[in-house]
Amino acid sequence: MKKLYVSGICFLVFAIVFSAKYITASILLVRNESLSIDIFRGMFDMIPLEVTVVYFIFLIMGILFLILGLKEKNEQ
Repeated sequence: MKKLYVSGICFLVFAIVFSAKYITASILLVRNESLSIDIFRGMFDMIPLEVTVVYFIFLIMGILFLILGLKEKNEQ
């Protein structure tokens, strides 16, 4: 039970850290209107599709393991 719960939290933390640079980039883009939108689009073009797929898999696995861990915790 505890392993599923911890695994879910680890996967979710990875997904949050992975997406943090995009969140900060969008905040900087909103605050500074002199930045070119092409710079922001270029950041997304640098990331290969495989990395994005891995990110979504980790996010889904994190949510799934967290739900399974919470279900087992409630059953005990």
